[in-house]
Amino acid sequence: MNPKYLRSIEILARVKNFRIASQILCISQPALSKQIKNFEDAYEIEMFIRDNQGVTLSEAGKLVIDEITALNRHLQKTDEFIASISRNNLSPLSIAFGKSSNDFLPVLIREFQKNHDKILISLSDICSQEQEEQLLSGALDIGFMRKPISQTLNSIPVSKDEFVLAVSKNQYIDDNIDGYLQKYNLLMMSNHSKSQINLHTMALLKGRTYKITNISADLQTIITLILSNTGVAILPKKSILGIYDAIQLIPFQENTQWDIHMVWHPGSPARSVALFVDHVKNELSKPGCQRKDRQRF
Repeated sequence: MNPKYLRSIEILARVKNFRIASQILCISQPALSKQIKNFEDAYEIEMFIRDNQGVTLSEAGKLVIDEITALNRHLQKTDEFIASISRNNLSPLSIAFGKSSNDFLPVLIREFQKNHDKILISLSDICSQEQEEQLLSGALDIGFMRKPISQTLNSIPVSKDEFVLAVSKNQYIDDNIDGYLQKYNLLMMSNHSKSQINLHTMALLKGRTYKITNISADLQTIITLILSNTGVAILPKKSILGIYDAIQLIPFQENTQWDIHMVWHPGSPARSVALFVDHVKNELSKPGCQRKDRQRF
């Protein structure tokens, strides 16, 4: 199991193009093709389906890509950990977040590194379910996510978000959500996504008339389609607020808020984890922090 092959598979699966993948990896296209073939031959498995448009994951590839991606992250974390130990005996921090953390997490990290600039921090945009899995396995140190299901993990609420209907301002008329759902395609990520956005969207759609278009892509693709007047979407408010002026955010009449938690494993021996947790707790305790709403620090 060659780490170079695993990295190449992850990149190719993400960009779906040999030329672009080889540029990212700084190797030639023939070298990339050979790496993929060596992996496929070794395991007698077809990872990719090739055509004139590029490459897509095969059915077998879809089954193993999450494990390969998780292993790549663990290898990177191990490399950073050993390098940090050799420098200052403080292990690096692996922090994951969702789009709802964009407004407060950069401030937290910036203030933390003013006093702990020797602690390396790696950031990953990962949905809540995957964050919980990686926190339990030890592949992740800190998560910013929904309240975890597992009782093993510790968590404290640090902010809030809510679902809204995102509509292009070119299509906006009023705040009648049902009218948009009946008139336009509702854009959603494909069902194979682990994101909880789809699950909560379906709960909000109960009793409403709508027509769904599944998009096999990420949140950014859905936002791009909204901007091109292709459809509307139910999304976390903070994933768009203050970023896309051409999108109108329409609130639901029912309460769609949820708490965003900082989550960590209490059994982690890393001193850097304890330092970061204490830092966040201190920030929350400051008089300027609105604990009632926790919208911003």
